[in-house]
Amino acid sequence: MIELGIKVVAGSVDSLDKVQKLREGLHVGFPMWAKLDGPKVSADTGAPYRESDGVLHGSSWLVNPEGEIVQSLYSTGPIGRLTPIDVIRKVVFEKNR
Repeated sequence: MIELGIKVVAGSVDSLDKVQKLREGLHVGFPMWAKLDGPKVSADTGAPYRESDGVLHGSSWLVNPEGEIVQSLYSTGPIGRLTPIDVIRKVVFEKNR
């Protein structure tokens, strides 16, 4: 097994109740935050936000130990997410630079 020290967190504009149900349904072991401020996250990161119904579209960031975003991915639909293998490849690449 390769030890890369990767930590995963997730966030949503949804209510705490919805996020807890989602977390339980997905059986994930990482923290999931609720009630994010969609317009602020969008303004701070460039993540697409649809004001008409308060949707913060799927966005992924890989952040290095110094707090710098080294990879970002934005999607306005159901495809276009960082997969675990994408993250592993990028982390190994960055560690070997």
